[in-house]
Formats: sequence, C-alpha cells, structure tokens
Amino acid sequence: MPYRPHLSKPALSFALWAGLLLPASPGAQAQDAPVYRCGNSYSAKPCPGGKAVDAADPRNATQQQEARAAAQRDAALAREMKAERIADEKRAARQGAANVGPASAGAAKAARPAAPKAQKKKRVKVVKAAKAARSGKAAASR
Repeated sequence: MPYRPHLSKPALSFALWAGLLLPASPGAQAQDAPVYRCGNSYSAKPCPGGKAVDAADPRNATQQQEARAAAQRDAALAREMKAERIADEKRAARQGAANVGPASAGAAKAARPAAPKAQKKKRVKVVKAAKAARSGKAAASR
C-alpha cells in the first residue's frame, strides 16, 4: 500500500476547496482589476488610506496548468481516502465493539483468583472474634 500522508478533515477540506475554487474565481479571471490593501484586508474598491497592490499571477500558462493538474490529483486522492475511511468504518461496525475490560461484575469476580479455603476460614474467625469483642465491650459498658 503506498504511503499517504494523513490530513485532518478540515485541513483536507480547505485544501480541496482552495485548489478547486481559486482557479475558477473571478479574481483569477479578471487580472486587470486593481486590488487595494485596506489595513489588514484586500478589496477591489479603493478605500481611504488604501494602497494599490500588484496581484497579477506571476506564473506562466504551463505552471498554471501544472497547478490545476496537482489540484485534480489531490481531489482524486481525497475521494479515494474518503472511500477507504468509509469502508474501514463499515468493517469496524460489523465487527462490533471491542471488549477491553470485564463486561459485568460476575466477569470481574471470575477474573480474580480465588483465595485458598484455609485463608478464608481464618478471616471468618478473625471477623467473628472482632464482632464478639465489640459486643462484649458494649455490654460491659452498659
């Protein structure tokens, strides 16, 4: 499988739209129209204190065609990656959720090793003795 760099969905979407829409934008077609910089924004209309900016595309026709071809390749790759992602998601949905831990309390008990019976009996005797001692003290203090 060839290496494919992974882009986040918003970054890929932006790259696709920028590559597909910029060559078709009116600004790319009407290169004779002046562009003005007004503070931190650009406009086709002059503004107070605005300066005219040279916005002509310095690329020749061959370079522009290469850029269009690259944008088309990127769009085709994006469609292919989307189809692969959808197929992977469908495959994962068919497999179901992965169990990474015990499914229930019963499964959790089954996963724990059982204590030996001698230890259990010893604990029971200690607990009974403690209860008897408490009840004896409580009876003595009354």
